Amino acid sequence: MRTTLTLNQIVDEWISETDALPATRSDYRRKIGLWFRYLKAKGVDPREPGRSDVIDYKNSLSKAGKSSFTVNGYVTVVKVFYSWCEGKKYCDNIALGIKSSNKQKEYYKLPLTRKQASALLESIDTSTLIGKRDKLMILLMLSNGLRSCEVQRIDICDFDLVDGVSMLHIQRKGRTDKHETVVVSDEVMALFEDYTSSKGEYEVSDPLFTNHMRGVKPQRINRETISFIIKRRLRSIGIDDPKITAHSLRHTCGSLMIEQGYDPQLIQDMLGHTDPSTTRIYTNMARQRRLFESAPSRKLSHLLMNTGKKKRG
Repeated sequence: MRTTLTLNQIVDEWISETDALPATRSDYRRKIGLWFRYLKAKGVDPREPGRSDVIDYKNSLSKAGKSSFTVNGYVTVVKVFYSWCEGKKYCDNIALGIKSSNKQKEYYKLPLTRKQASALLESIDTSTLIGKRDKLMILLMLSNGLRSCEVQRIDICDFDLVDGVSMLHIQRKGRTDKHETVVVSDEVMALFEDYTSSKGEYEVSDPLFTNHMRGVKPQRINRETISFIIKRRLRSIGIDDPKITAHSLRHTCGSLMIEQGYDPQLIQDMLGHTDPSTTRIYTNMARQRRLFESAPSRKLSHLLMNTGKKKRG
């Protein structure tokens, strides 16, 4: 580094000049910290790394079993950091031109089948406050395709009734407002009423989904907690696959809509996709599932083999 500033000071300056949401800034800080810890563990001076160190870092993440999506996320932060440092003339951009891995988009996670999704909901005991919370959360993600970050941001007052229709105001990923509104089902509203009436005293501006530990003031749960809750619920019905996570519930919603014959444009609007190609993923998933379930190769092989036998007979 061609500056007397410490790495912490450089990072603080970089974060302060990054035009992004607070959650994104926090994620950047965490990921650049992992990069510096990697360098120290390898005996490399964090102030003087080279291009080969970035490549080694990328390869080490892949060897550790990280998905291409995750590897790209970590390496992209390193690239953004050194691009900014070069602009400040603190150092050369050692990450310039480093290629991304073969990027797998968010559909890397697999959807549940309709049977699995139903089993997940049925497995939740709603006689407890935690059960009421978890079932409401999971049904919202399955029926409305909400992301974990969108679920986390829901406040009690975000539920509304407009012309007799139950609505939910949501803050989409990357947005700072709750101007988007989605319709919610009667089943969701019944769970909402059951959960909120069991919470005791609350303000309508309070977060909807909170922790429920004895002796601890209820706080809004974070995305990591949502992921943990859903993985635990999935394991309880025998599903323990790294490709099936909290994000799989969103994919399940998209896949079920395809199965029910909904128009892709409607699915795109429902899930808040900005890129139509993302919505087409669900069409491909449904096509692959139909091929798997109908297994035309078995029928064709049987037809061909038996036809030959009949002729010889």
